[in-house]
This record gives sequence, C-alpha cells and structure tokens, in this order.
Amino acid sequence: MKVIGINSSPRKKANTQTLVKAVLNGAEKNGAETRMVNLREMKINGCLGCEGCKKHLGKCVQKDDLTTLLQDLTEYDAIVLGTPVYWFHVSAQLKMLIDRLYCFMEHTDPETGEAVMRFEFPAGKKFITIVSRGDNEPAEVLPQLYDHLNEWLNIIPLSLGAGSIEFLHQYGAEIDRKSAKNDVNLIEKAMALGEKL
Repeated sequence: MKVIGINSSPRKKANTQTLVKAVLNGAEKNGAETRMVNLREMKINGCLGCEGCKKHLGKCVQKDDLTTLLQDLTEYDAIVLGTPVYWFHVSAQLKMLIDRLYCFMEHTDPETGEAVMRFEFPAGKKFITIVSRGDNEPAEVLPQLYDHLNEWLNIIPLSLGAGSIEFLHQYGAEIDRKSAKNDVNLIEKAMALGEKL
C-alpha cells in the first residue's frame, strides 16, 4: 500500500505536521510505503479558473509544484490531508490544493453539452482528514462555523469517490505547536488510523 500525507500548515514542526507524521508512522508499521509532503515548501498557484483542464481532464495547465503533486495523488491508495484551522476554515495552502482538484472535474458532457458532475479521479481511495484547531470542543464562540467546516471537509473525499473517510480532530491546541506531540493519547489515535489503513 502507498500512503501520502499532506501537511498544509505553514508552521514548521507544529501540530498538523506531527499528527500527519504519526498516521504515516502507523501505516509504515504495517508495511506501507509512505511519503510526506509539506505544502509550505512548495511553489503553489491558485486555480485560475481558465478551464484549460477541461481540454485534457485531470491535467492542470499550470506549471508549478502542484502540477506534479496532483498527478501523484492518483497513484496513492490512501491520502492523509492535514490542516490547521484559520478563521474557521482550512489553511490557505490546503484551499489552493483543493481548488486545483478542479482539474479532475467535468461539469459538461463534451458530446451532448448537458450539465453533469463527475470526477476523473481514481475511486476507492482511503482518506484521513486531520484538523487541528486552537478552540476547545465545544467551541464557545461561533460553534456553528465548525459544523460548516466539517461538512465541507467531508465533501472533498466524497466528491473524489473515496472508499473510506476517517477524521481525527485536535481541539484546544491554542498556539502551542507541541500540544499534539505532548498528547500521548492523540498520537496513539493517529498511529492507530495509520495502522488501520
């Protein structure tokens, strides 16, 4: 099995990276081949909405580090997406990656012109989404915005035809970048998710 972990935190060696790595360690323990990607180290452009990808579905016409990563994602059996929560949503780095997944989406049948919605992305992949946030659970301020975030994050793997979807949440991290590392129970949960892959 091949597993890729994507850390979208702009902070080095912080909670999101720690948890993504723990999942990968669990997967390695059971013989999986793993790869860690830190989006903060990549040159990433946002989606241009140019529709160039509709001429060759699944191929983004831009030339940056995401161009290759998008193709690489199709080769993995499991994808681990990790994000901190900024302003009640995912990091800017993860949002740019998700927007660029548009290259796999077809919204018009090329023969009939009728509206459709399908993804040219290999179905059946296992997804794990890791969310690290500063607020406690339940949130004291604007808790309904976290409900929205969880629903939105669930749509991504569903749209891509996921075979399974798992979530791991870290609550109450505040700005302590070592809070996940110091939470033995949370690290064990992350590793168990990786072993389960």
